[in-house]
Amino acid sequence: MAGAAFERLRAIMGEPAYTPAQVPWELAPAELGVQLPSDYRAFIDLYGAVNLNGEWGLTAPVRTRPDGTPDGFADWRTWSDGELRELVHGEDEFWDQDHTPVFPDPGGLLSWAVNSNHAHCCWLTTGPDPDRWPVAVFDCGGLDGALDVHEGGFAQFVTTVLTDGYALQDELLVTPTPGGWQPPRPPWTPGHDWDGTNWGARYGVEGWTAERWSDRTAALTMPWRRN
Repeated sequence: MAGAAFERLRAIMGEPAYTPAQVPWELAPAELGVQLPSDYRAFIDLYGAVNLNGEWGLTAPVRTRPDGTPDGFADWRTWSDGELRELVHGEDEFWDQDHTPVFPDPGGLLSWAVNSNHAHCCWLTTGPDPDRWPVAVFDCGGLDGALDVHEGGFAQFVTTVLTDGYALQDELLVTPTPGGWQPPRPPWTPGHDWDGTNWGARYGVEGWTAERWSDRTAALTMPWRRN
């Protein structure tokens, strides 16, 4: 069960005005190699992929991709074992430290979010129960090659960030500087679902940053969230 932490996060996000295609999570153990935490599954079933503050993208599996990469959960495993591993080990070598395990290595990092500065939020896939996996932040400003590990899981960590409880919140959310160039932005925008539907595009908002939104005034009213 997703539990109280997910319900707190749901109260912060609000209810979506759209219904994303449901993910066949039963395929994950065979295609990805593990089942994913229940709070993350409940979040994706309700919202699909989302972008927080126009900068922090929470990923979701998708049935097919147009670029020829493996479909479904297999794409996630391939990406983790390739691009994420290269990124993590490159950072390890820069800081002259031992290689950090990356999924599918036992206990390795499995990324579920990345921001526009390439800081990744991951699970440490330690142990057989995914609901007990801690969250580890990698390559966020100020960490100098270290992992910032948080017990409590996906929903609790996202809630902590969104309620000003995380020390590196400004780095992770890429918070605009007062008086800076960034225009106002909504707290979150929708992304794709399992079938590949881009809900953000349907509401005229897509892309990483606010200056790419087709209608900023409409975006600030968040029509994709029920009042």
